[in-house]
Amino acid sequence: MMKDILWNFNYPLLSCISALGLVTFVHASNGDRSYVFGKCIQSCLTKNCTDETEFSSTQPLYMNLLHWTCLDECRYHCMWTTVDAFQRDGSQVPQFFGKWPFVRYLGIQEPASMVFSLLNSLSHISILYYRSLVPASSPMFYVWHGNAVVGFFTWLCATAFHTRDTPLTEKMDYFSAFGLVIYNIFSLFCRVIGPKRKSTLSFIAAGLFGLYAYHIYYLAFVHFDYGYNMKMNIGVGAVNGIGWILWSLYHWKSRPYVWKCICVIIGLNLLVALELGDFPPFFWTFDAHAIWHAGTVPLNLLWYSFIIDDALYKPPKLYDNEVKKMV
Repeated sequence: MMKDILWNFNYPLLSCISALGLVTFVHASNGDRSYVFGKCIQSCLTKNCTDETEFSSTQPLYMNLLHWTCLDECRYHCMWTTVDAFQRDGSQVPQFFGKWPFVRYLGIQEPASMVFSLLNSLSHISILYYRSLVPASSPMFYVWHGNAVVGFFTWLCATAFHTRDTPLTEKMDYFSAFGLVIYNIFSLFCRVIGPKRKSTLSFIAAGLFGLYAYHIYYLAFVHFDYGYNMKMNIGVGAVNGIGWILWSLYHWKSRPYVWKCICVIIGLNLLVALELGDFPPFFWTFDAHAIWHAGTVPLNLLWYSFIIDDALYKPPKLYDNEVKKMV
């Protein structure tokens, strides 16, 4: 399944690979182009979709709430008819509209990715643990709170998208994801130059907001271009990732906790390799994309551990001076 490179996390390289998690190229695939699928759709629509109101009245409430139409139902059932035909013929499992076939649970289109996206969203509640340990006077205190809010919202949008892929949820996914990418790099600037340099940061924030506004305007009103979106996210995300790597290497000897930042980067790259090695879903539920989402949950928690250590860290000389004052 082809994936855009977009997204969304609050740590290095997350932004450049997040799109692997949040966005999907939508195009014709072997399954939906096949004769079996086309014939099945034609027959299903003729038999079952002459009255949409009558069809809706026969559907469970949760199916109507998720706006599964008669056409959607025909596509879902014909997808499995086509998969059976391909397998009987000894052919590989086909994709449909750029996606693998997934078993639907309670109307949820991609249940595993949906659950893991929700867990990623909930992982940002770790900001409460951060608050319990880090004083509000810490320089990055409010910056990381903002990151948690944006990350929580972004993953909720991903949850909605994997629950039901519609034009609205797709745009929610894309737009919120790039918002997190932008906030990630703003957080990097805050950490490198210091949040107290408000005039400089205000200038940077204005530039980043302008970039975000232009990107959303172009996608929403000019052309919803998947390739352009991917390039934008990779470009901004690469700057973010390289920045955190350089910062970690610079402080490698003086700050013993930066290994956590490095581990997050390595872990994300390993997950990207898994994502690129796409395969049909196990049990028609767990594909590479879903496993990628599962892997980002512990990395998210490790990142919170990193920013807590960073906030509480005191250089040895400063610590020695404080001890002398107490004696």
